[in-house]
Amino acid sequence: MFRIISNFAAMVLLAFCAQAQAQSNAGAWPNRPIRIQIAFAAGGLADVLARSVTDRVAQTIGQPFILENKPGAGGNLAMESVVRSAPDGYTLLMIGPGLTINGSLYKKLNFDPLKDLSAISAIAIGPYAVYVSSSIPVNNVADLIAYAKTRPGQLNYASVGIGSGGHLAGVLLALAAGVEMTHVPYKGIQSIAPDLVSGQVHMVFNAFGPLNAFVQSGKVKLIGVSSAKRVPQYPDVPSLSESGLPGFDAGGWYALFAPAATPRDVVVRLNSEVVKAFGQREVYDRVEKTGLQPSPQSLNEAAEFVRREAEKWGRAVRASGAVAE
Repeated sequence: MFRIISNFAAMVLLAFCAQAQAQSNAGAWPNRPIRIQIAFAAGGLADVLARSVTDRVAQTIGQPFILENKPGAGGNLAMESVVRSAPDGYTLLMIGPGLTINGSLYKKLNFDPLKDLSAISAIAIGPYAVYVSSSIPVNNVADLIAYAKTRPGQLNYASVGIGSGGHLAGVLLALAAGVEMTHVPYKGIQSIAPDLVSGQVHMVFNAFGPLNAFVQSGKVKLIGVSSAKRVPQYPDVPSLSESGLPGFDAGGWYALFAPAATPRDVVVRLNSEVVKAFGQREVYDRVEKTGLQPSPQSLNEAAEFVRREAEKWGRAVRASGAVAE
């Protein structure tokens, strides 16, 4: 009996020591560099945004951030890599709407994006610009809706792929306006541009910037932004919400996540440091210069943001019937 009690006591002591060690390790965070897996190709906007914030955070926590680009499968490669990593605060994820889309879009995933990853904070949020070809008699969103209603299924819109934000924003517009449109997927905006100019495709939801030269030349029209409010950089372009689609709000974003089992105190610290970084004018300005809205969030705000995005994009995926393998 004494031996049994002794063995039990030893097991309790070992468990207590392991827990104490884990708490000690968490309390010592960070004591080595932190990796951020970025679900986008190197050299893009995601790198600029990540560096804008982490350069400042690195100064305050005393450890550098190492950016590792891991594009592919709509963000699934980066997500799974981070989900499978040790939940110790040393491997983070930077991703966009794919995190809230893919759970509905893909037939099978080896992880659950919403359960296996915890939001730290958004970094930047921005609506899509709504571009139409100058080949069609459309000058505003009301014209677009009227044009589509008289030609069910004949108005087509392009996107950079099935299940992309631009594809699903078009689905949401069709649902809100009660119109039928045909989706035409492309591999990238570079392929879309000439067909939009020629009129082979009529509309595209895309980021501000890549089509500006065509807008300035009059070959493409910028008729709206896919948000509830106008964006400061384009004050003369009306939002879809004010253009007959009240409450319409769909756009792109970039946010930081950690594995769901990451110690709470580490997640709280990460969130606090990101929010504090945005309190520095130079950080805020660097993000704003990308054309997106700097968007630091509390942990509760970040969780609620992800929940709303998952509900919205999930509804669009179901309505579209899109499925990815």
